[in-house]
Amino acid sequence: MIHPNRPFLRSVGMMIGAIIGVGVFGLPYAFAQSGFGLGLLELLFIGGILVTLQLMLGEVVVQTPGHHRLVAYVEMYVGPLWKWITLTALGLGIWGAMLAYMVVGGTFLHLLLSPVLGGEVAVYSYVVAGIGTLLIYGGLTFASKIEYLVVLALLFLFTFIVLASIPEISFAHYTTLNVSQAFTPYGVILFSLAGMGIVPELKDVLGKKHKRQLASVIIVAMTIVLSLYALFAFAVVGVTGSETTSSAFDGLVPYLGETFLVVATVLGTLTILSIYMVLGIELLNTFKFDFHLKHRLSWLLVSAVPILLFALGMREFIHIIGFVGGVFGGFLGILVALTYWSLRRKGLCREHHCINFPAPLTWIIITVFSGGIILEVFTTLIR
Repeated sequence: MIHPNRPFLRSVGMMIGAIIGVGVFGLPYAFAQSGFGLGLLELLFIGGILVTLQLMLGEVVVQTPGHHRLVAYVEMYVGPLWKWITLTALGLGIWGAMLAYMVVGGTFLHLLLSPVLGGEVAVYSYVVAGIGTLLIYGGLTFASKIEYLVVLALLFLFTFIVLASIPEISFAHYTTLNVSQAFTPYGVILFSLAGMGIVPELKDVLGKKHKRQLASVIIVAMTIVLSLYALFAFAVVGVTGSETTSSAFDGLVPYLGETFLVVATVLGTLTILSIYMVLGIELLNTFKFDFHLKHRLSWLLVSAVPILLFALGMREFIHIIGFVGGVFGGFLGILVALTYWSLRRKGLCREHHCINFPAPLTWIIITVFSGGIILEVFTTLIR
């Protein structure tokens, strides 16, 4: 039995904070499109795959000496060429996520402040990006110190939404099924559960004394995240049904009132800023540790790209998170599986005990993600 300790709790909090972001706001819409039951089954299935992948990556992190990030682990175990493929998938995935945070964060701030300050939604999106950029500069130490408090705010937000929704829930909204939209939740779920890149950061937060608790951190954090996601989707779909909006909150306002609007948008904006910061730091550290760039140059690269993409007109929330999750999230999942498989084949696991996932499981995961990438690209092209 693992006794609670500060590094363990901080790591659980930081992983939850790195995963929960704007993707959760797209889940109710995706579930409403396919049918709640089908969406929930997909959430549990994909969640199980991602827990497995995170445990695989955790094993690589624990067994490999030194301080590295995902890009370097892939280079060590799969090959130098794959380093650049990983960087491309990781960078585009994180930049795409930050772009999505800008879009929905601007929507939340606009809902909250425009009655007083006025202004276009895009202006508020730039404000979110500006604040997030300043937070990223603080680095990992600053992030780990405040993430615990942000997670408490997240727990309150989800509890508040679920409890506020109960009186308005109609169980008829859970009985719909639309098989033609069965693939809609896939990319959104993958995006909402993205966070594998935070696993190497957790080794640093846990320290040498507690690094063997990394697997427990992953299991506890993911169990909490999946439970929160299921409850959130249940509450929102139960209230708004087929009228569920892509960002969830604005569709609830007519049912739950102005008090709900203020509380939800304030906490939602804090959540967005927090995850924007953590993912930005993840990419910043990749540039610093694996490519040996200076802190300021890394910070500028991380911060400028999502703002540029937004300025170029990429602002459709569901399309962004579906594509980023299905394609770039899928690529990263495949790369983690290949890295773990290479670790198992090397002599390191003959010298030290490693978690032994069966080889067929590795190739099943690779097949699932490969199929998802093909379908997501095809769906985007015909949209």
